[in-house]
Amino acid sequence: MKKKYLALCYNCESSKQEDLNTSLHTNYLLITKFSEKFDKIYLINFKNLIFFPQKNNETGFKLNRNLNIPSNIEFYTPTSSKEFKDFMVGKTLIGINMMGTTFRFLKIYFLTARHKIKLVQITNVGNIQSNMKILEGFFWKGLLYKFSHDYGHKFTVLLSNLGLVSKMEIRFTTDNKFIEYKTKGKNFLKKIFNYFNLHYAKEFILINSRAFDAIKESQIEIEENKIVLLDEMFDNIQWTLLKKKLDQKDIENHYCYLVKLLKHLSSIYKKEVVICIHPSDNLELKKKLFADFKVVKYQTRENIFKAFLVLFFESGAIIDAILLKKRIVTLLSKIMDENQIKHGEDYMKTIGTIRINVEDEITFNKDDFLLKLDKAKKKYFNFIKNSVTPDGDNISSEKIIKIIKERFFN
Repeated sequence: MKKKYLALCYNCESSKQEDLNTSLHTNYLLITKFSEKFDKIYLINFKNLIFFPQKNNETGFKLNRNLNIPSNIEFYTPTSSKEFKDFMVGKTLIGINMMGTTFRFLKIYFLTARHKIKLVQITNVGNIQSNMKILEGFFWKGLLYKFSHDYGHKFTVLLSNLGLVSKMEIRFTTDNKFIEYKTKGKNFLKKIFNYFNLHYAKEFILINSRAFDAIKESQIEIEENKIVLLDEMFDNIQWTLLKKKLDQKDIENHYCYLVKLLKHLSSIYKKEVVICIHPSDNLELKKKLFADFKVVKYQTRENIFKAFLVLFFESGAIIDAILLKKRIVTLLSKIMDENQIKHGEDYMKTIGTIRINVEDEITFNKDDFLLKLDKAKKKYFNFIKNSVTPDGDNISSEKIIKIIKERFFN
C-alpha cells in the first residue's frame, strides 16, 4: 500500500536560489504548522523538469542560516522525469503548489497529472493585485511577458478542463471575488463557467491572510518608535521583464532624494529610521545606499510592529502595517514606470494612504501631516474586512491543515 505524504512544490532555479529562501521565509509560519501536524514533508524543487531548464544538475539547497527549517522536512530536487518516477514508487503525494502557470511549467503539470498528484493552491497574501500593462517603447518585450504569463495561465486552465493536466483540488484564497464569482455570478458566461466548473480550481475556500496569522500569534510588543521604509527592488526581474534596466545615474538620484526625505522625517519626528529590504535584495549594496541608516533583511514584521510611520513604494509586507493600523505613506519617484506607479496608486485609492513624491520639496506641517495620516486609517477597515480577514477570526493555517487532513489523509 502506498504511503501518503505532503509535498511543497517549488521551482527555484540555481540563478534564483535566493527565491527559495524568500519563499521559505514568507511562508515560514505555515510550513512550521505543517511540520507539526505531518510526520514527514517533502520540499520538491522541480527546476530541472520545466521546459528549457538551466543546464545543470544541482540537487542541493543553499539555505539561509536564519531559517530554522523543521527536521522532518526533506529537500529533493529530481534531475529527470525518470528519477522522479523512481522517487514516486510506494508514495502518494498531496502537493502544495507554489509554482506558476507560465508555459515553462506545463511539463511539470503533465508530470504531476501522470503520477496522480493532487494539488492544492494557497493564495493568502491579502495584498492588492494590479494588472501589468505593456509600456510605451517596450511593445515586444511586454507582449512576450503577456504571452508567457497571461496566456500561459489561460492555456493551463484550458488543458485542465480537457483533462490533460490536473486541476487544483482546492484553492485557499483571501480574495472574496472568487467566492462571489461562483455564488453570485449571474451573467451567461459566469453561469456557464460555474455550471461546468471550468475554473482552474475545483473548489475555492475562503481563508484569512498569512499576515493575520502571524500577527495573531506574535508576541512582539506594538510600539511607535521607528520610521520604517519598505524599500523597493526597482531592477527586480518582476519589473525588468517589461522594460530595460534602470540607468545607474537615475538610481543614484532616486536614493539621494529618498535619503534626504528620510533624514527630514527623522529630524522633525525625532525617530530612528530603519530600512527593511526584500529577502531577495542585496543587503551590502543597500547598506551603502543607506549609509546613515540601519538596513535589515528578514526583520520586516518586527520593525513594522515598532513603527511610528511606514513608508513604501509597493510591497506585500504593507499588509502587516494595515492590520496594525500604522500610519502609512505611499512613495512615488521619477524612476518608477507606469506599472509601479499604478501599484502605489491602487493602495492610495483603496486604503487612503497619503502620497509623497521623493523629488518634491518638503513643505508640509508635521502636525497637519500626522492628522491626515491618522484620518486615513478610517479607510483601512473595509479593506481589512474584505481582503485581509474575510474569514472572521479564524487562523488560516489551522483551517488549511484541518481541511487537507480531512480530504486527503483520512
